[in-house]
Formats: sequence, structure tokens, C-alpha cells
Amino acid sequence: MSRYKVEVQSLPAQTFSAALGNNTLTIEIQWMSRFEVFRVNILSPQGALLTAGRYLLPDVDLLAGLYPPSDIDYGSLMLEGEPPTPANLGITNTLVWSDG
Repeated sequence: MSRYKVEVQSLPAQTFSAALGNNTLTIEIQWMSRFEVFRVNILSPQGALLTAGRYLLPDVDLLAGLYPPSDIDYGSLMLEGEPPTPANLGITNTLVWSDG
């Protein structure tokens, strides 16, 4: 089983590409100050929206339950550690990808 850290910055908004196994996905993270939570959108290598508006919370798989279901197994992408804020994202928590 492969498992590794996906680098994120301690910023209120960011867009980056992440090589997750054999796929490079685009991840958009934006702080929603009204709800004090990060909102996450994830796009496929072809630019198709895989998921939108998911909250970045500890121990929640951002790639679970994609609809419509994908023929591709993207693995899991979860935040481990403290609940994220713009001040601690990537510092007191870690975004982790796993293939199994």
C-alpha cells in the first residue's frame, strides 16, 4: 500500500496539482470564513469536476463516494491531525493520499 503526504500551504485559498498514484488531480481549497471551514473542489486529469464543495475535515475521505462513480480508483485523500484553519493548514495537520 502506498501512502504519502500531499503538500499544502497555510493559506486561505490555493489551487495546485497533486500526483496521486497514476493520476494527477487538481485540488482547489478555499476558506469559508462564515462557516470557518475549508471547501474543496477536485478535478480529474482531464479537467472534469470529480467533487465540489466538500469540507476539509480530519479523517474524512475527500475521494469517497464520487458521483457519478468513476471507473478509476483514485484512492483516498484525508486530512490527519487538527481541524484546519488558514493559520495551521499543513502545519498541525497533514493531507495524506493512500492507494488502499
